This record gives sequence, C-alpha cells and structure tokens, in this order.
Amino acid sequence: MQGKLRFLLVPAGLAVAALVAVTAATARTSASSSIIIDGTTDTVTNIDPAGNYDFGTKAVDFMIFERLLDSGPGKLAPHPSLATGCAAVGGLKTWSCTLRKGVKFSNGDPFTSADVKWSFDRSVKIADPSGISSLFTNLKSVTTDGDYGVTFHLKHAEATWPNILTTPAAQIVDHNVYPADKLLPSTSPQVGTGPYMLSTYTAGQQAVLKPNPNYWGPKPANGGVIITYYTKSSTMKLALEKGEIDMAFETFTPTELVSLQKESGITVHQGRAASIRYFVMDTNRPPTNNIAVRKAIAYLMPRQTIAARVYHDQVRPLYSMVADGLPGHIDAFASIYGRVPSKAKAAAVLKAAGVTTPVNLQVWYTPSHYGDASADEYVEIQRALNSSGLFKVSLKTAEWAQYVKTLGSTKGLFQLGWFPDYVDAENYLFPFYPKGQFLQNGYSNPKMNALAVKEQGAKTTAARLAIVKQMQVLAAQDVPIIPYWQGSMIAVSRNNVQGIDKTLDPTFTMRFNLLSKS
Repeated sequence: MQGKLRFLLVPAGLAVAALVAVTAATARTSASSSIIIDGTTDTVTNIDPAGNYDFGTKAVDFMIFERLLDSGPGKLAPHPSLATGCAAVGGLKTWSCTLRKGVKFSNGDPFTSADVKWSFDRSVKIADPSGISSLFTNLKSVTTDGDYGVTFHLKHAEATWPNILTTPAAQIVDHNVYPADKLLPSTSPQVGTGPYMLSTYTAGQQAVLKPNPNYWGPKPANGGVIITYYTKSSTMKLALEKGEIDMAFETFTPTELVSLQKESGITVHQGRAASIRYFVMDTNRPPTNNIAVRKAIAYLMPRQTIAARVYHDQVRPLYSMVADGLPGHIDAFASIYGRVPSKAKAAAVLKAAGVTTPVNLQVWYTPSHYGDASADEYVEIQRALNSSGLFKVSLKTAEWAQYVKTLGSTKGLFQLGWFPDYVDAENYLFPFYPKGQFLQNGYSNPKMNALAVKEQGAKTTAARLAIVKQMQVLAAQDVPIIPYWQGSMIAVSRNNVQGIDKTLDPTFTMRFNLLSKS
C-alpha cells in the first residue's frame, strides 16, 4: 500500500460543533479540546474502500470502516473484528467466517452477511485502476449462509487468506448505500461500522471525523479527529510548533526531524515498521525493456548515499522487496549486484548486450506524497547514474493525484513506496510480480506466477518461506523493480498527546481511536 495520522475526548455537543466548524483561524483553540488534530503531507484519492490503494486514504478509511479480521496493535496474527472467527473448510480453497451479531453501521443499518458479499463483489467488479482489487485475484466467489455466515471460494489454495481479510481491500460497506458498479464520491456520506464517521471532507484541506454513536466496540479515547492536509512539511512543522495541530504523521524531511527532536514540548515517536521505497521500470518500453539496462541501473543504485546524505541514517539500505526482519527475507539484490555501486559491472553488462551509451532515461517521482525529501532522493539517483557516464537522466515530477493515474501508461521509470497491507513476506511480493500485479509495468514471468501459486498453497510455514526466497532471487534476476531503502514508523506530537507509542508497529497503522490528550 502507498501513506500516516492522530486523536482525543470532549462533551458530545461541543465535539461535534468543533469538528464541523474548525477553520485555520480557530485551529489553535480546537487543538486544546479533546479532539485530536493531525497534520499530514499525504493525500486522499477516494474514500470509498473500492477506489484507493494508497496510505493517505487508508488513514481515513481505517477510522470509518472495519474488516472481518484485524492485525495489531501488538498481536500481528489475524484476529476477530467483524467476524468472530474464520476457518478453512476441507482444504485451503474454501474459508468460512462467522459474523459478529448486533453490529450496526453509522446510519443505523444492521450489519449482515449481505454487506460482506456486496463489499467484496463490488470491489472486484469496479476493478479500480488504483489496484486495490488485485488483492482478490484468487477470489472465485462469495456466498452467504444466513445473516451471519459467509464463505469465500478461492481459485486455488491460499494459506494466507485470513491475512487478506485484514487489509483495506476487505473493508465492509453498507450494501444499501454503496453502488454495485461505481464509486461513491469522497464528498458523499461514508457509511461504515468503525469507531468514527466522516463529518466533512474537503479535498486538499481537511477530513473531519466524529465518534460513531453506533460503534459496537470500545469508544474512542478522544472526541474526534481532524486531519489537516499540507503541501509543504515546513508549514506543517510550524503549525505543530505553534500548537495549531497536536501531531503529524507523514511526512517531515530528515532535517526537520532532527530539529524537532531537539525542541521542548515535542516528542518524535519512532516504532518498528516495514515501510519501503522502490524504483519501478517498465519491461515493455525502451530502453528498460532491455534487461541489461535494468541490471546496469541496479548495479549503480546509491542506497548508502541516499540513506546517509538524504535521510541522515533514519532509513537503512534495502536489498529485497521483502522488508528486512520479516521471516523469509534474503538480501537477493546484494548477492547479485553487490552492496555498493559498481560502475565497472554496470558498464560490462551494457557492453555485453551491445547497448550504446549513454542511455537516455526519463525518471518520474512525486514531490510531496512521500515527503519533501523525495526531490533530494532522486537527485542522488540522477547523480549516480549520470556520473557513471553510462546514463543521461532527466527528472520529471507530478503531484500524487495525477501521478498515480498514469503509472505504467506514460511513465516508464518511476518512484513508489510501500506500506504493508498485512505483515508477511508474501505481501511484499504478490502485489508486484505475479500475474495481476498493480504496477502496470509489463512484467510477466510464468515461473514467477507458478511460484506464487505454489507459495499460497504450501502446507507448512517452512515450505512457504522457502518459496518466498526463490521468488526474491527471481525478482532480483529479472529486476523489473529495485528496492532501495526501508524505514520506521515515525509520528511527531506535542507532549500532551498520549497513546501514540502503542500503535507504532509493523502494520503501519495509526489507530486514532487509541489516542487521547491532556
């Protein structure tokens, strides 16, 4: 998944009034109430769960909608949420879930199996270009068994199907509200079963959420959440320092984080996570349809320079799409291309393939969605490739809303980041390599497709992780993507905000309902 967040508590009438009426002029006053005001440089595509696959939107959706199973905080293995339990039936191709009774949507409608089937069916039918439905490529059909039973029929065995049920793709909507074949606009009322309901949303400015009075679980530890969207992290930093916002999640520049760590009254929270950054290359379009060109770029990727010079070692070099620290991870790229750039090896692979140098490359990145440091990051990549004399790189930029619409169609080489849908090595491979991947970069290898099916059907963890390692090696050999750094989950808050540290975990989910402020 391609995004971060924060929260608090107050008398109901006052909270609603503040949530609806807050403006930039009154932000300082609102920040002192029990409402959590969060800042972000991230963006929202479409709040409808069937129409987004980015982290900025996930941050909003996780407050409004729920899934049958959840992961975290603390317990990463799938555990009950809207389902009280899910189990395989007669093998790993059929999974049945028993649903929680007595749950209502924020509009008062009862939650039943009809909503589950509707939510999955419409996501598959809409097949939004964001790629969110790619998580359901193995789903054959969904059937119901009364109001509180649902069964998922898969095309082939999948041991990790419960993990899929924890992802944003599996968020449940009210079948009486959401159209079967088109998205509900973000400005329309969004109806879920989560701890919050959307009060107002203004693109590029604010998302205002208030507690859901029909929520079945523990009430939020705050009176609501306001997410304020910034185009520049420097402006967001100033707002945090002035107390106009309570916290910020995604993304300050490395230099700004160093500065904030030294400021009185502000805490930089850092937790274990598995977010990664990677570089995508089109395998159908010249010049990267030539594997020698892709390999040469891999030999020159300046991982250490980016980590040290751009991020002040707040991130670390990564040599596989699978995040380091996850079971099954291997440094596949380091084994093939080395840990440090090699001009000699890059030149040799191009010469052996008869490629004339310098090779012209047009490289795209998005300047604010992944933080303002993206510009410095891609200047370093440009410098490394150009200084080799083997490439001539020109850099192009586009803001996220336009950028994400044209991945693979007009952009041959481009930047993306990944925040896991579920914490397993599989989730760092399946969205990118096997048939049905969302990148639209032309990559297809029958051997990779076969390994993916074999991995999903493996009967033991050891057998599954052995296949995960094979997939990483093949991915590095074919090199349609170059992973280059891995980061932590970082949030910055004023000292009166409590609860942030307990939601910092590898799921990379800011659970605003756990946050409070004194």
